[in-house]
Amino acid sequence: MARSIWSGFLSFGLVNVPVGLYTATADQTIHFNQLHKGTSHRIRYKKVDEVTGEEVATQDIVNGFPLGGGEYVVVDREELKDIAPGKSETIEISDFVDLGEIDPVHFRQTYYLAPRGKGADRAYALLRQAMGETGKVGIATMILRDKEHLVAVRPGDDVLILETMYFADEIRSPGEELETLPKDASFAGRELEVAKRLVESLTVPWEPDDYQNTYRARVEELIDRKREGQAVVFEEERPKSNVIDLMAALEASVAKMGPAAEGGAGSGGTGASGSGTSGTRGGRARGAGGGSAAGRDEAPAAERPGPPDLDALSKADLLARAAELDIPGRSKMSKPELIKAIQAASRPKRGARKIS
Repeated sequence: MARSIWSGFLSFGLVNVPVGLYTATADQTIHFNQLHKGTSHRIRYKKVDEVTGEEVATQDIVNGFPLGGGEYVVVDREELKDIAPGKSETIEISDFVDLGEIDPVHFRQTYYLAPRGKGADRAYALLRQAMGETGKVGIATMILRDKEHLVAVRPGDDVLILETMYFADEIRSPGEELETLPKDASFAGRELEVAKRLVESLTVPWEPDDYQNTYRARVEELIDRKREGQAVVFEEERPKSNVIDLMAALEASVAKMGPAAEGGAGSGGTGASGSGTSGTRGGRARGAGGGSAAGRDEAPAAERPGPPDLDALSKADLLARAAELDIPGRSKMSKPELIKAIQAASRPKRGARKIS
């Protein structure tokens, strides 16, 4: 059962809904401890005075705001505590806006809001349905971990979702920060048509489970093999820049996608059966081992290769095959578990008979 990291009230108008705040995401990064080479001794860090080299106790550390030239404005913890916003138990929605008006660059972190206590579910469900049917999201501020946050409350399928946001002065202007942005670049004619055709040929319905963290899978495989005493070598050709001849690169890309891509833009777009690609590209699993996409000719059964040796596949390849088979919980499986699940899912059902 998830535990709330904050509890209080979601307020809109004169309605106050008791809610709890829960994390919506989980960090799946593989973390390492730093060790002294050749030993299993952990590396530890100490806070030391840069001049004397002596370790400084926590109670003797204060904050200093640099003014330049070695000068600081010193502020201690008690002074910061006195001006802190203090604990707040209310998320008060002050405005409703269209979600499409908010640039995603403003979103910082996602949380779930759930009703808390008896009788809260009705008002909670009413607000979620009202925002869903009007296409609006609520804008509010809240105090979380002694800091004030701008937040957006939006309706999900079954839950209210709270997004912490960056304030406007925290967003960098790309025009001011990036000197290499193209100025007044505009395209027309064949170059633009071919580029649009390529985009359309790669367009598919959004399926988040189709995308896997292949780097994490490779790190896990590396750890497993080293634990077993095996040497591991990964070889992969790095992509080369091909922006010298943009048109040639675009046409080659479209040709690689096959007939569906070559005729897509001219006929006003591509259908679901003519826009697939095969292989794993950028972490997306599109068929086990690079299977053929929908709408393309498949090889006769006699010419198709037999099932691969699953033990010889990398974990990333196994994840791609598990995605094709729609195996639940695959992202948390170890390599042996993936092999077992794929074998089970690939077996023909008992009692199934082929009807000719």
